[in-house]
Amino acid sequence: MRALLVVITLGLGCSEKNRTTDTRSTTIPTAKQRASFLCAYALCASSVKDAAFHVVFHDNSGSLLSGPDDSDIRAVVLVDKDDLEKWTRSCTPARVEARPDWLEEIAKGTTLMPKSAPDGYRCGAEQRAIHVKDGLIVRRVLTQ
Repeated sequence: MRALLVVITLGLGCSEKNRTTDTRSTTIPTAKQRASFLCAYALCASSVKDAAFHVVFHDNSGSLLSGPDDSDIRAVVLVDKDDLEKWTRSCTPARVEARPDWLEEIAKGTTLMPKSAPDGYRCGAEQRAIHVKDGLIVRRVLTQ
């Protein structure tokens, strides 16, 4: 009976879908699908019109000794300019790179390359460069 309980417990612990991924936005065909995918991995403060990204996410919840997830999410998102204030809530002003070295690769072939100077913020494990004039947010979520 005790062995059966252990097997059931282990089975329940492994029943959740593993969310591990290494995905680039170039593999997702529509703006709506790109926005939905990104916001499933890096919560979004408002609706997103389009996004360019590279999401590396390791789901560490699928074993008996689960731990926090590891992620390196690099993205630029387009939002309504009226929603930009929502992206600063619970954040503190910070110095961040206006155009990190990975931005050009991610935004290549899109209209999502910022042209204006940003305001920088730190929001927990995330850095955000908010380009108000462009309606763009350059995001980096790094945990490990």
